[in-house]
Parts: sequence; structure tokens; C-alpha cells
Amino acid sequence: MSSLHAYYTERLKDRPAGVIFLGVMNFVLISALVLWTLGGLILFPVAFIFLKFIPRRTTPWITRLAIWVYGRVWQAFTRIFVTFEPVQYLPAQFSTPGIIVVNHRSFFDTYCMNMLPVYDVCFAVRDWPFKIPVYSIFMKMAAYINIEKFSWEQSVARSKQTLDKKGFVLFFPEGHRSRTRAMTRFYSGAFKMAVETNTPIIPVCLTGTEDLLPPGRRYMAPARIKMRVLNPVFPDEFTGEMGHQALRKKVKELMEDELLSMDADKNRHLQAKSLF
Repeated sequence: MSSLHAYYTERLKDRPAGVIFLGVMNFVLISALVLWTLGGLILFPVAFIFLKFIPRRTTPWITRLAIWVYGRVWQAFTRIFVTFEPVQYLPAQFSTPGIIVVNHRSFFDTYCMNMLPVYDVCFAVRDWPFKIPVYSIFMKMAAYINIEKFSWEQSVARSKQTLDKKGFVLFFPEGHRSRTRAMTRFYSGAFKMAVETNTPIIPVCLTGTEDLLPPGRRYMAPARIKMRVLNPVFPDEFTGEMGHQALRKKVKELMEDELLSMDADKNRHLQAKSLF
């Protein structure tokens, strides 16, 4: 566990000194994020030109790699205050292209996707992130899917381009961040895509980001972030006209069970710490 995370959780939380700690944490992390973003903007053109013309990589591939590296560096300096547990996964889970679905508890969920062992990932997200200055440029260069603006045919075509090159497509099927730990309703897009492209769903469960920055709060706090990758669920097991709905229900049940277990582990860990 991060020493500062433990120190805050065990000694400062809910005390006056904790407010000062949170102020320092937010100043440090926001400053580092701004500086690293500016540094990344300077470094990216150099890396882009090299990868574009020496190994002749595509623009989406280069940009997705850059975004993954950007997230890795963000995670490195965030570790001062946040504990990132080793991701629990098996290499076989990512041995073939897949559609990754992740539960959604925080704005910083997207930043944590660098914890995955793959970087050629096409995000399928709503329209509002495409309106964020600077980020929108990289999202378009990465050929991300705007699920609110693209037609279904465009979304399928963009997904197939990625999957055919052994990449991955990532959805947050809840669409919105959950304001509680309970998952909200799942939209059908990821599951229809899996059925139409005959691609397995890879469920990913993420906890702790709701402590870092939950919806409605304007400051970050120390957190313990954990990610678990579940075994792929194959769409050919769900037949019939409504097969995608049965697939959606099955995946949600699997994720709900795993998240309950992960949250219970977290609560036991906190209770054990409180005894000392």
C-alpha cells in the first residue's frame, strides 16, 4: 500500500489535518497532470513522425500507444497518493481481439485503462469527451467511436477495422458514472457489437476510483485502485434474435458478483486497519 495513502486513511481522514493533506495532494496531482500534458504535447510530434515513417505505423495505432503511455506516466506520479494493486488477469484473456466492457464509477476510469496489458484499444464513448479541448484532437486521431454521433453502421465499421488488426474495442456499457457502487443499467451497444462481429466480451471490474474522484465531488482523495479481468464470454453461446440481450444480462451478472466480492475485500481490509 502507498505509504501516504495508508497514512491518510489511518490517521488523517475526517480530521482537520486531513483537509490540509487533501489540499496538498490536489495541488501536486493537478500540477503534475498539467505539466505532463504539456510535456506530452511536445514529445508526441517527435514520436509520431518516427513511428509514422520508420516502422510505418498507422495514425490510430500511434495515437493509441501514446495515450496508453500518457496514462502510464500519470499513474506513476499518482502512486504518491494512490495505491494501484497489480492487475489480476491471464495472458490468454487477451490472446485474441475482444470487446472490453468496464464498470464506470469515476472520471478517472479512463485514465486507469493503461492498467490493461494492451494498448491498441478503440474507445467507444459518448459525445461530450470529444468536446474537451486538446483531448478531442487525440481522440479523433485515435479513431475512437462517438456512439452518439456515429450511425450503427459507422460504429461497426470502425470496430471491425480495429478487431481485424487484432486490437480491442472498449465500452463503458453503463454510459454514465454510477453515483453509488451499484452498477446502473447496461446499454446494448457493446453486446450487439459482439454478436455482429462474433467477438468475445472481456469483462473488466474496476474499484477504488470512486474514492479518488466520485461524481459530484470536486477534489481528489487517496484511494486503493484494483482491477480484475474476467474470462471472456463468447457471443456464439447466445443465439436467437435477442441473443445480445441474454449476453448483456450474463455479463452484467458476472461483473456484479465480482464487484461485490472486490468491495467486500476492500471493506474487510479497512476494518482490519481500523483495529490497529
